[in-house]
Amino acid sequence: MMLEGRAVQLAIWDTAGQERFRTVTPSYYRGAQGVVLVYDVTRKATFTGLGRWLNELEMYTTSSSTVKMLVGNKTDKPDREVERKEGLQLARKHSLLFIETSAKTQDGVHHAFEELVIKILQTPDLWDKGTGKKGIQLMESSAQQHKGLCGAYCALI
Repeated sequence: MMLEGRAVQLAIWDTAGQERFRTVTPSYYRGAQGVVLVYDVTRKATFTGLGRWLNELEMYTTSSSTVKMLVGNKTDKPDREVERKEGLQLARKHSLLFIETSAKTQDGVHHAFEELVIKILQTPDLWDKGTGKKGIQLMESSAQQHKGLCGAYCALI
């Protein structure tokens, strides 16, 4: 993706919450710079099930600086079971970034990834060459340009 005229490459692993991936999920967390937890705003069970995923994040992420984001998806559907304020409250409780999106209409999707990358850029522990982390080396000057940027969707906690 392009961010402030810079090309940023993301490696995204998607397990879609499927049970068959449970045994490999811990390996996805190790060394991750960012993690996105997605629930369906039209299915309360996907929201209430987030506790298990949050526990796994706590257990398996190798850096306390890993950026975590909560995403409420399917906002284009009329039969909402999880209100925005519920998602925001859970995000605040666990110090997560928060955004609502619609993958169908693409509303907020690009912005969610932008916010995740911006927060990673603002967290030198995740990209500093001295930490020995593997992955993309991000430049400090870009992080300085984005301090405090949030946009219309996301509440930085």
